Amino acid sequence: MQSLVVFISLLYIIFCVLNGSSSVENELQDQTLTPYVLKHGSRLTHRSIQECHTQEHGSPPREIYSAHVNVNISKPFIQVKRFVKELPNSFPRRTARGHYVLISNPLKTLSVLEPDQPGGCSLNIRQTVFATSKKNNCAVAINAGYFNTTNGKCLGNVISDGRIAHDSKGIQNAHFGLTKDGKIFIGYVSEENVLSGNLIQLVGGVIWILRNGTGFVNTSKQLECEKTEETGPMDRFINILSARSAVGHDKDGNVIIVQVDGKSGVDGVNLYEMETLLQQFGLLNAINLDGGGSSTLVINGTTANYPYDSWCVSFFNF
Repeated sequence: MQSLVVFISLLYIIFCVLNGSSSVENELQDQTLTPYVLKHGSRLTHRSIQECHTQEHGSPPREIYSAHVNVNISKPFIQVKRFVKELPNSFPRRTARGHYVLISNPLKTLSVLEPDQPGGCSLNIRQTVFATSKKNNCAVAINAGYFNTTNGKCLGNVISDGRIAHDSKGIQNAHFGLTKDGKIFIGYVSEENVLSGNLIQLVGGVIWILRNGTGFVNTSKQLECEKTEETGPMDRFINILSARSAVGHDKDGNVIIVQVDGKSGVDGVNLYEMETLLQQFGLLNAINLDGGGSSTLVINGTTANYPYDSWCVSFFNF
């Protein structure tokens, strides 16, 4: 029986889940979306972000939702659809092309994997999404998390099948996870949450796109409680047209992955357009995963999308 994998990395992480990095020609560096100029992640503590968010919105910066449980064994666990959608507010008029993946019973079918093998993060192993997917017999795999493009180090928190693969020591970014008690976790995670043992899958992205069905990009950008530069690197990261990937869930607790093809600065969608797409697909909560020209979606052993980079390597994987 095939398993579902999702990769998440600074270049590549996949859901199945695997971790890998990309060592590509100069084109890859041009296509890499980097939200931070120097060191990855917010410099503020979880407590600071929570206090700021509570003042602004009245609740802690996280959402917990019951995951779907599939009691009908004859029903497919995974549904994959190719889409072409017109972007309503684009001028000149553009379309978004990509894939929609619905995963029912995610606690039984979804994993976050390190690149190539368990321990891939600590060993700074670089591996393609395709190779990691094949090695782990994944039905679906996509790059998800972030990594250091210089040394291959995994970035953000990574928990794979209940094992802490990488601890970011409290660095704050939006995360997606699954818990032992059957819940989907989306939002900002404390060091205590990471070490608690309740999270069995966890991967970090950059920017919480949807919260309870409402666009959350601007709020997520401002959660650091600092004055944000109007034209800083994070603004470019949010506004540039590019290939994008996101993970979240619908009202029934199904996990949904949406992948959009593109080339940074030329084609694809920005994160505000991604908000609209995810709402159209019925997502309630969703975070942004690694994007850029090296985004790769593998379905049943075949690359299904059109990655701009001719050769790519995975870092973190679902």
